[in-house]
Amino acid sequence: MQNDTLVRIPANAWEQLRDLYKQDWPRHEIAYNNVQNYIRWVELDPPISATLIVYSLNGSWRQNGTYIIIDHTNVFMYTLDHTGDTLKRMLLLLDWHHSYVMNMCLYRAIVLEVYQLHRLEIAFDSADVIYHLPQQVARHFRYDLPVGLTLKRIPPHYASFIYNQWLNKSVGTEYFIERMLRWNDSMGLFCEGVREPLAWCIRTQNGALGQLGVVAQRKGYGSLVVKAFASRLAEQGHNTYASVRHTNVASRKLFEKLGFRIAGEASWLKNMKSTFDDSELRRVIKA
Repeated sequence: MQNDTLVRIPANAWEQLRDLYKQDWPRHEIAYNNVQNYIRWVELDPPISATLIVYSLNGSWRQNGTYIIIDHTNVFMYTLDHTGDTLKRMLLLLDWHHSYVMNMCLYRAIVLEVYQLHRLEIAFDSADVIYHLPQQVARHFRYDLPVGLTLKRIPPHYASFIYNQWLNKSVGTEYFIERMLRWNDSMGLFCEGVREPLAWCIRTQNGALGQLGVVAQRKGYGSLVVKAFASRLAEQGHNTYASVRHTNVASRKLFEKLGFRIAGEASWLKNMKSTFDDSELRRVIKA
């Protein structure tokens, strides 16, 4: 590890990185979708590449596909290295004087170990269940819309409304919601004569359903939106994923009732900014 460095993967190599995750399909579908999302985003709005970083360790991403994406404060990471060693070495090299949100992270133990080594306090920690629904199942979904209700993509100007309904508010969240509404698929349930949606859901940067919300409980709005969204994704050739907090019993029952099955576990982690002078630790890392 003496000469370990974080090396940016150029945008013209992202398709090659993405395709490393085609193996053992759909096991690595989320990692594939994550890279594809940013390929498309840069095509839609090239200037965002200035604040978007895709890191590898020593430029060796072709060996095991390990990458870390930093999108402002959002971090996504995946690896084909079953030992996790490559990913740990990369995380140790990040500038932890920043606060990052680890999105739907599959590598909780590694992240927590790095937090400990850098003496980082945890600002947020959520244990989630990853649900999966094959496109073949979603294609058979049937649903009836009550009179006066319509399902459609959510315009970006509803970002503020969705943000204000969200429990886990943080700096920049509204901006991230607005970007996803602009560039990713979404599904909103609208009522004639009512301005705001009755229910909503957005496809996040790694392809999973996110920001699922309703204005009124026990009316079946959430189930209706998820069915419609999964059906649309199936038409596009995608399976459907969702990350649901372990303790969110209502949402878990909703997904399981619709036929979603547990595909694994993930964590959402956020660190406090480091106040630790880690120069000594960095010397040990490089030794």
